[in-house]
Amino acid sequence: MNNPIPPLPQLKPSSAAQAAAKGSIRLLLVEDQQLVRDGLKGLLALHEDIQIVGEANDGADALEQIARLGGEPPDLILSDMRMPRLDGLGLIRALAARALSIPVVLLTTFDDAAVFDEAVRAGARGFLLKAISTDTLVQALRDVAEGGTALRPSLTTRMERPASTAERAFLATEQPDPLSPKELQVLRLVASGRSNTEIAALLGNSEGVIKNHCSAIFSKMGVRDRTQAVLRAIDLGWI
Repeated sequence: MNNPIPPLPQLKPSSAAQAAAKGSIRLLLVEDQQLVRDGLKGLLALHEDIQIVGEANDGADALEQIARLGGEPPDLILSDMRMPRLDGLGLIRALAARALSIPVVLLTTFDDAAVFDEAVRAGARGFLLKAISTDTLVQALRDVAEGGTALRPSLTTRMERPASTAERAFLATEQPDPLSPKELQVLRLVASGRSNTEIAALLGNSEGVIKNHCSAIFSKMGVRDRTQAVLRAIDLGWI
């Protein structure tokens, strides 16, 4: 049986920051339901700074669309979470495996805390419920295009989700010490799913310096690893 995920040619990595600078966000829309996809396309078309450069039925189709775009991959991908063949998380991992740094914003119908945590671990730059307003969605896309994140599950889920000892041990700790501007910058890059090597290259530091910053961040926040740091930062409203 043939692999449904096609190999991709070597494409130059997309820069969301460059997209924001040039005033137009080149967006790939990934949604398996035609009616929903048409609705999103129509709403986003009302905003001049968002240009839809392709549509896909699922993650595998999205990879084919990126290949067809040649040397001009999209600046940003807006993808449904649940899709056939290759879902949103699978798409993020496939892009990472191909060294394509295209930010992905995930849309989901279900307010699931476990899925949110998995998306953060996978490197999703955005995680939003489909029940949000168009204005909220557009602003989230702009924030991610400028290098930020839009990881905002509903308040109800955040309040009701159980606190496991593995991921929520920090809830009982006091307000953490404030981070320096550089530490906050590193933390936001960690939240975007970038590795220490990638962060070092972006900030012009050695990997050792970034590791030291991460250690300081974990110590100040009272957490043990990157996942806990991101979840804690979201709770504090830092990202």
